[in-house]
Amino acid sequence: MSKHMTEVIMEYQKNLNKCKEYRKKYLLIDNGKEIIENYNINLMPNFNSYKDPYINEQLKFMKLITDLDVVNQNIIESHEIWKDIKKTEQPNMKQLLYNGYKYKRLNKLHEYIVLDLKHFVDEIIATISIIKGFVFENKVYISSIGAYLAKKEKEFNDFDEFIDLFNKLDNLSNSYKHSYANSDFSVIGRDEDCFVALYSKYNDFDNHPIPYVVSVDYIVQEFNKFYKFSFELIDNLTKNQIE
Repeated sequence: MSKHMTEVIMEYQKNLNKCKEYRKKYLLIDNGKEIIENYNINLMPNFNSYKDPYINEQLKFMKLITDLDVVNQNIIESHEIWKDIKKTEQPNMKQLLYNGYKYKRLNKLHEYIVLDLKHFVDEIIATISIIKGFVFENKVYISSIGAYLAKKEKEFNDFDEFIDLFNKLDNLSNSYKHSYANSDFSVIGRDEDCFVALYSKYNDFDNHPIPYVVSVDYIVQEFNKFYKFSFELIDNLTKNQIE
């Protein structure tokens, strides 16, 4: 083995160990791999020979699963910045100079995390919707959190235990994307890293904007439960279809 190859392997192992230390330090998305590890097919949910009629599910889930590595990077950075901002003892000149940027960076990281997690959930809902046959004239009509929350099909209740997670992700996402009032709410979590937003639904100011302060750890914890449950659901539903 060449000296260069040995150095590359040693550097990779060092960075992999760093990823594992972050996972011990912070609650991260459990997608079956560390951030820098390569994707492998065993991370896929089991589709039991089921073939999606519209897309290549292997490519879709490879993207969904590896996108969560970037989410984990953002979660780590978010926690690190929050801790740095919360340091109260004798802030040094560097902290004072960069404080404004850190607030902005923290807020943007929160947006990225919420939007990416919501996208993942939307894609899972659409996948289950197709497997269960909620398709009309080739249109998947339950393909997002919003559609699931507003659903009229009582038999599509597989994710009802995650309604609180769905509502929080949906409202935070809408706040970041659409709420005109959200710019007036520039705060951070007091005791822990939190997503914060001011939601004026439909920008209707007759109904007062609603403040949201939601623990990052809570969202990650509930998302991990959803992740495991949804993969088991795909296995069970597709297994029943071929038996």
